[in-house]
Amino acid sequence: MEQEGRGKRSANQLQGAPVQDQAVRPVTAEQPRIVRSQAKSQVAEKELSEAYRVVVRYENHAVRGLAEPHELGSIEQLLRNDPIYPLDSIRLKLLGSDTIEDVPTRDAKAVFFVKTFDGDLRHRALHFHEHAPVVPGLWVRVYFYDGEMIEGIISNTRDFVLESGFFLRPTDPNGNNTLVYVLKGGLKDFHVLGMRNVPRSSN
Repeated sequence: MEQEGRGKRSANQLQGAPVQDQAVRPVTAEQPRIVRSQAKSQVAEKELSEAYRVVVRYENHAVRGLAEPHELGSIEQLLRNDPIYPLDSIRLKLLGSDTIEDVPTRDAKAVFFVKTFDGDLRHRALHFHEHAPVVPGLWVRVYFYDGEMIEGIISNTRDFVLESGFFLRPTDPNGNNTLVYVLKGGLKDFHVLGMRNVPRSSN
């Protein structure tokens, strides 16, 4: 029968002095995982910076997601009511998932192109703001059935009369909305406040 402790070595004996004095190094096997994680994060950030953040708002709920500019057009193109595809539906990569879905707009109140999905509930919309973007068109005020009111610029064409919806660029520079596709079925009232023209050069 072996004596207790025979053949065993203490922790200090198992680690020679050179090993004990060495600094602890990170495990190299984890480095590829970190690199992959960083690359995935960079791809997500690039996607978020290039895509439109969109909120399709209905009477009782909203759908949030990312829309590709090449499937819709530039902001200037949309403001002219000239999207690449008709907006009977809008293709979104749903927020928080990889699901891509064609979201119908027919029964929506409006489609909001937003700066952030969080928004600022404390922000009060400004009207006739002196620093509003100088965009030629009609300055209008729209009222929705749920009580919301928005002011903005729309293209001075017959589209807002004949089409089922029109694009509006809000005039509040500090608001969360960069562009709104207004569905006329959700409108309670519509007022034209005036014309907005680009000032002529003094030269």
